[in-house]
Amino acid sequence: MKKFLLMLLFTFNSNAVCVHEYTIQGEKLLSQLHTMNEMTSYYQKKDGTFEVIQSLKKINPSHKYVIQENHPTIKKDYDERYIQYYSYQRMINFMSEVTSRLNSLDYKLEVIGKSIEGRNLYSISPKRIDPKKKVILMFARHHGDEGTANWIVEGFLKKALTTKAFNQKFQIVLYPMVNPDGAESKRRYNKKGRDLNRSWGVSPSKSYDEIRTIQEHLNRTLLSKRKPIIALDMHGSFTEDFIYRVSKSFAGEDFYNTQQDFISSLAERDQWQAGQFNVSNGHKKMSRILLVRDYGINSLTHESIRDIPLNRGRTLNDLTEQGKAIVDTLIELY
Repeated sequence: MKKFLLMLLFTFNSNAVCVHEYTIQGEKLLSQLHTMNEMTSYYQKKDGTFEVIQSLKKINPSHKYVIQENHPTIKKDYDERYIQYYSYQRMINFMSEVTSRLNSLDYKLEVIGKSIEGRNLYSISPKRIDPKKKVILMFARHHGDEGTANWIVEGFLKKALTTKAFNQKFQIVLYPMVNPDGAESKRRYNKKGRDLNRSWGVSPSKSYDEIRTIQEHLNRTLLSKRKPIIALDMHGSFTEDFIYRVSKSFAGEDFYNTQQDFISSLAERDQWQAGQFNVSNGHKKMSRILLVRDYGINSLTHESIRDIPLNRGRTLNDLTEQGKAIVDTLIELY
């Protein structure tokens, strides 16, 4: 009966998105341009970077344009209206807080490279991959302005590092802030205007900017040695918490059911995520799609609402509790 009731919660939610992205013919774009928000609508340039649409000087009617309509711009009074924005400095401070615990569990906290603007790219990984333990792979903040994702990661990591049952079964490879420049500027894109979750290639040489550095480290540290049992990419959505997963036709029914197992189990513990999902085979250069397609890894995108108003029944503690729910789900499921 419990599982039946949970199944009633599982939805294909076509309105839940991280970004409104679409391709449009130039002729149609011309007719719709006056209805678009010039500060949150971006178009993809020939080099793959995105630029605000108000800078598009000429539109070719016969050309197709890729458009991304983003979240509203984060303003100075954000923390007075919404749950606190998660900054790059907060991430550094948190890394310092957990360093001693990481060392005691034989993890290493590394600076694996620099962002375009010179900020540190961090990773947490075992000093030695234990062949007896399963591996959890996690990314956060491909998109710089999606700060709620990092609060959930904090909750996840705090509980994971202090739970004996978890550490007996699992080890973590985590990239806690993929896009620190975007986080600092409160912007989706990196310094070059690149969407870093459209920047993964089949090899690091085919990837861009910060992703090249992260992918080189990931391949060397983990993928050349072990296949993680799950990969979670933490993001922030417009209006709802949900999970992106692939269709049955993308990787087969068994794989689809494997993804559903995680969604179902998490739904029992997380009232905000609550079993909602969106079936999407995504962009071929997304981390989630690459990991499913090329490695057969159960890779899911975990979305939490980016802008959560204060005094609306949801708190910062609720976000960290969502991270803890992931830990409990993994212990039960694997």
